Amino acid sequence: MNIILIILLFLLMIYIDIKRGIKLFLSILFNFIILMIIFYLIAVGLNPIICSLIGCFIISYIILYYVNERNVKTESSLKSVIIVLIILSFLIFFVTKISRIAGFGYESYEEINMFSYDVKIDFTNIAISMILISLIGATVDSSIAISSALYEVYDNNKNLSKKDLFLSGMNIGKDILCTTNNTLMFAFLGEFMTLLIWFYKGNYSFLEIVNAKTFVSEMIKILFSAVGCIIVIPITAYITTETLKKDGKTNF
Repeated sequence: MNIILIILLFLLMIYIDIKRGIKLFLSILFNFIILMIIFYLIAVGLNPIICSLIGCFIISYIILYYVNERNVKTESSLKSVIIVLIILSFLIFFVTKISRIAGFGYESYEEINMFSYDVKIDFTNIAISMILISLIGATVDSSIAISSALYEVYDNNKNLSKKDLFLSGMNIGKDILCTTNNTLMFAFLGEFMTLLIWFYKGNYSFLEIVNAKTFVSEMIKILFSAVGCIIVIPITAYITTETLKKDGKTNF
């Protein structure tokens, strides 16, 4: 069944655009391989946070440069994503430490009971790594949407001042912010529907649900993804504006 779905996805991609569709399919494959390499490096004992940050940079590079090619839009987007990842790394570390979401929740004990707990891995670093990887997709998506739209705005009106161009980018960001955050929320609810039903059938109270480690860890991932999408908007708008006005042209 998985093979059939993969083939269907590939056919739909090349139906829309053969050249870019093939690139997009290959980029998904490359990113999957990179994730597997990250997991392997973490498993053999390398620092999970460093591995994840490097992996996120490579994934962003492939998504932006390989599929969309190198231009002012992708360069501005990549710079913005790197800045957001660096900023959020410190905040994620702090929140993960004080929330104590590392490790497995009570709901997972039955599944892992048969395995050895002596894995010699810092699960706090693993939790930070998971959050970084989970937010990269939405952040890149928001960033390239801003830079691409701002590029088109400037291309059609080169007389715009820096301030007006920046404000245009912020207005574009406001328009995509609602849909992006709703996408994240529905992705969370869809993924955790079974768990939420399990909570209900187990007669969990509201306080027990919102304090369950499994629930909280996933909520923090979603919230950080949303935060990444929000703060990348002004950063991308600023970097793209500065780049466009500095070069004074859009032919890259």
